[in-house]
Amino acid sequence: MARPPLGLGKHGSIRVTREGGQWVARCRFRQLNGETVRVERWGSSKTAATHNLQDELRTRAGERTTMLSAASRFADAAEIYLVKIADRREASTYDLYQYWTDTVLLPALGQLRIHECDAARLDAYFTDLQRRGYAANTRRTLRTIVSGAMQQAVLHRAALGNPVRELERIEEPRGKRRAPPRGLTIEERRRLLGWLDGTSDDPKIARKQKVARDADLPDLVRFVLGTGLRIGEVCGVRICDLDLDGVPIVSGEDIRLVPIVAVRGKVCYVKGKGLVRSDTGKTPSALRIIPLPGFVIERLRARLTGQEDPMWPLFAAAGAEGRPTFRWPANVRRSIRAVRAEVGLEWMTPHTWRRTYATILHDEMGLSDRQKADLMGHAKISMMKDTYVHRGELHAEAAVYLDAAYAD
Repeated sequence: MARPPLGLGKHGSIRVTREGGQWVARCRFRQLNGETVRVERWGSSKTAATHNLQDELRTRAGERTTMLSAASRFADAAEIYLVKIADRREASTYDLYQYWTDTVLLPALGQLRIHECDAARLDAYFTDLQRRGYAANTRRTLRTIVSGAMQQAVLHRAALGNPVRELERIEEPRGKRRAPPRGLTIEERRRLLGWLDGTSDDPKIARKQKVARDADLPDLVRFVLGTGLRIGEVCGVRICDLDLDGVPIVSGEDIRLVPIVAVRGKVCYVKGKGLVRSDTGKTPSALRIIPLPGFVIERLRARLTGQEDPMWPLFAAAGAEGRPTFRWPANVRRSIRAVRAEVGLEWMTPHTWRRTYATILHDEMGLSDRQKADLMGHAKISMMKDTYVHRGELHAEAAVYLDAAYAD
């Protein structure tokens, strides 16, 4: 009976012999293309020759050096998954996945064998996470990591299928479901901007207003309301990304100049590096060009003197030796938390301004859904309607329409 072939990336038994005063280690190795070759390496001792051959075998096997089997541990599959996504995802996303893997997944699942990670066991695990108070979004992130790790087991033929696909959808319990998206109404916008621009007779409130102006909030809030940028994108905008004179746009037989901001990246925290500016966006659609409305242009013209370095951030923080540097998004959020109670908007975050922009776009029937998604930087056209548009306002016009419909 013929000897069965070696597995891909596997080698046969290693034989070491002494030849001409040196030692040589040899074995057969089946390459990833299916071809079996003989590999040998030399060394000054039997151990050295063996180590040299093993190093060569690992190099030839590449990423397949560690092959998963049904008896492999979940931790091995998770490690392979994280290595694969390191270059595919944003550094901040990779850091998040690594954090949840180390702190939550591995202590509970790390030592389980692949064949033990069936749908029933994983369902019990995620049910326990819900019982322990983990939010639905956190559980979805954990489920994504588990699914990725088990997919590696499928690719290595250590599992017949991915059991995560059999699990139920993760939803918040009744009564704890996420509140619907909420933007600022016209009255709330007026109240917020009026407070930021004003100076109260109350010394305590006046000091808070001064702190807000020192943090650039009057200009920054208007900029987000007029562009819909994410807070990391806002902090990453440079002066060179603006064109206040406008780019030529053909409209019928006329050419008009449209002032724009080019979204060319964002700032984010990366473990081991601190705050960095990335030239990639949250999605491929995030890199986009947005027309600027007049109320934003007016503030920017008053803000910029023309003497600034084009590479400076538009909304900068003081860096070393007073040189402007990129602002931390967390600091913007902290500034908002310090003032939002003053205008009765305790629930407001910087993302609220983005939702406000989305709601205004959604109500404009002259733009298509694709155009609105492009302006928002969404990968999916349905994203704006599903998760961004403010709902629940009183639409008084409905009564007028009904009266017209039933009029004699």
